[in-house]
Amino acid sequence: MPTSADVLNFATQKLIPKWTEQFFQFHPVLDKIVLRGNIEKAHTGAPYLEFPVVTNGPGAVTRIETGSEVYSSTRRTVGTRGRLYCPRMIYSYIIPGKDLAEASGETAIARLLKVYPEAAMMEFHEMIVNQMVNGNGSTDNVQGFMTLNGDASYDTGSGLTENGVMEYNATTSQSNTVFNIAKEGAASGTTGWYNQYRTLDGNDFPTNGLGRKMMREVYWEGSMQGKAGGPVDLMLGDIVSYNNYYDDLDEQVRFATSFQGEKGRPVRQGLLFQEAEFYVEPSLDTTLSAFGTTDTGSGSTSEYHPNAASGGGLIYFLKTDTWHMYTQGENSNLETKGDFAVRGPTKVPGQDAWEWEVVLGMQLYCDRLNANGVVTGTATLP
Repeated sequence: MPTSADVLNFATQKLIPKWTEQFFQFHPVLDKIVLRGNIEKAHTGAPYLEFPVVTNGPGAVTRIETGSEVYSSTRRTVGTRGRLYCPRMIYSYIIPGKDLAEASGETAIARLLKVYPEAAMMEFHEMIVNQMVNGNGSTDNVQGFMTLNGDASYDTGSGLTENGVMEYNATTSQSNTVFNIAKEGAASGTTGWYNQYRTLDGNDFPTNGLGRKMMREVYWEGSMQGKAGGPVDLMLGDIVSYNNYYDDLDEQVRFATSFQGEKGRPVRQGLLFQEAEFYVEPSLDTTLSAFGTTDTGSGSTSEYHPNAASGGGLIYFLKTDTWHMYTQGENSNLETKGDFAVRGPTKVPGQDAWEWEVVLGMQLYCDRLNANGVVTGTATLP
């Protein structure tokens, strides 16, 4: 008996919770944010989200000697408010009526699910991750999602262009505005609002342990910020940078870990660096034009940008306690919950086909930027 669109939709709806969970488990950043409970679902009200940012302790100490002292201060001006807009993106796909008509039995339905809904969901996942690490999502129309690449920008549809998070510059030279807050190096910048940064010159990674030294410096400087949130716990690097670190360890590899994906299958393998998990990010490609070629930095003999001609590469250092996620949408039957919700099917006018939609209204943000960082020039070959 042929399969109707309603039957396929019923099977799809049954699988949606697993696919949504798979997205959060699909990537270490999202997995850790969810595990920490740093997710706000069904945010409603304003078209954007405002969040408090405190870059240092908000008070001061008064020493009491006689008991008549007046407190020197009850509040320092170290608090501000960040802002970000949530993009709304819809991935739509069509299933021909002919495929439905020819599908008969459980095996045929399972094959249709794999060819269409599952493949659509997985591709959408990959598009979002590519935008997050590279910032070149405009080719897939997902440029509204946040990007870590400070050379790129993203447009949430609000009419405002937002800068990527990580700037490849020394602290005093970082002047971009991130999440509507000017970095410390700007003319009216916010003290403490910057990312940690180090850079490696060509072939420096294996030289006198310089590669690992730069990694340790960013790791510890980030870990010392917001200490209650623990140390930097996640690192993402391109494959060459990862291999350079692995090879530099030689026989000193003590721990290995794997990121467990759907049904416990290891989909990413990583090493432990201090207390952080260091994973290869397959989508990260610093040869893309989204990465610039000239910036200055600190920590090595000269600047060495991610897209430098002789190698480039980078490693992101994230304290996931400082990262949060929110979604927009509440009604599953109308605007959807925005968490890769599936809507449809609807008949395509004038065609023997049915259309489904995957709806995403989700954004990431950071409320303690100086607890995160980046090391560039790590893909230079020894």
